[in-house]
Amino acid sequence: MITSVEEMIEQYVSAWNENNLEAYKREFGKCWAANAVYVDPYSEDIIGVDGIANFAQKSLEIIPNRKFKVLEKPEHHHTFGKYVWHVEYEEKTNTGYDYFEFNANFEITRLVSFFKLSNDYPLEKLQ
Repeated sequence: MITSVEEMIEQYVSAWNENNLEAYKREFGKCWAANAVYVDPYSEDIIGVDGIANFAQKSLEIIPNRKFKVLEKPEHHHTFGKYVWHVEYEEKTNTGYDYFEFNANFEITRLVSFFKLSNDYPLEKLQ
């Protein structure tokens, strides 16, 4: 059971490092509320554990060898927060910034991610 914002964000970011749909569902299910919403510059209204797990699976199919980590621990107050993450893949790196909202059970209820993709990233495969 997650007992802090820091644990919740570590769980969320580490869930992106899984390698199959069932593992994504299991790991996101530990920190993602049933009706949580994910939005980034390239997609919107990805809802629930199944939604985020399916989205992560599609992303994995595009970039299979990647490793996400928390770069800056979350800052938060009340039920709102932000943090910085980093991903390494194919000898490349990317950094993103996430705004999140969470409930009393330390489950993310909304996450808005900010990052840029390379021009050759096949966005159509995420649909």
